[in-house]
Amino acid sequence: MSVPFRLLLDGSLDGAFNMAVDEAVLGSYAASPSPPAPTLRLYSWSPPAVSLGRRQPAAGAHDAAYLRAEGIDLVRRPTGGRAVLHEYERTYAVIGSLGCPPFDGGVLDTYRRISAALVEALRLLGVAAEGEEPARAGPRDVGPLGPPVCFDRAGAHEITVRGRKLVGSAQLRRHGAFLQHGSLLLRADPERLSRAIGVPADASRFVDLKAALGRAPDVSEIDAAIVEAFARTLGGTSPGSLTPAEAARAASLSASKYSTDAWNLEGREPAG
Repeated sequence: MSVPFRLLLDGSLDGAFNMAVDEAVLGSYAASPSPPAPTLRLYSWSPPAVSLGRRQPAAGAHDAAYLRAEGIDLVRRPTGGRAVLHEYERTYAVIGSLGCPPFDGGVLDTYRRISAALVEALRLLGVAAEGEEPARAGPRDVGPLGPPVCFDRAGAHEITVRGRKLVGSAQLRRHGAFLQHGSLLLRADPERLSRAIGVPADASRFVDLKAALGRAPDVSEIDAAIVEAFARTLGGTSPGSLTPAEAARAASLSASKYSTDAWNLEGREPAG
């Protein structure tokens, strides 16, 4: 029998706290001898932020002066991948234990299962989306000389509409647990993205919900579609909240890691 996912519906939070919550929840699974049900978290960003992949050099992937002038934060994700401008989007995170259904397969199998749920959510919204097959997908991560922007190409089981990327995702596995999070674009702004990351962004490579649907659905409609899709494909959800330990850990990580230049610019973990 499947166990409902814990559902965390968050509003708009700053980049440091969003990443801190995702890592704090991951830690609760990695530390648990008796794994709880997986977590589905949905959230937005305020102020907007550029997030960098875990191993992505900050130099050449953001324009610091433009970010300061526009009030855009910079934060480094705990997951891999390339730069993303988080502004007009809804972000999802799925966190759980490995080796336990429905996530008892390999890396690509976990991507595939989550992708199937997200594709179903988009179809409920009216978008003819599909998950990229591994044989035709691009690489999931990038070295120092690779393209700096996430939506440049679709990786395996990321989601496209007519060959253009709509949902980008990245995953981290740690101590028998995993975190996968990703961005669902409500409205793309290629010019603003290009200015934020300091290099041209190829608008022909990605699409947003407004273009795919001919309208921009609101956050409540998107959340309802994702919740319904998880019920259909992965066993449903049950509203929940952070545990006191997760909330305390998130506050600590936000201050000691995700708000620091040592992490965001250099990728250096805090001492201790």
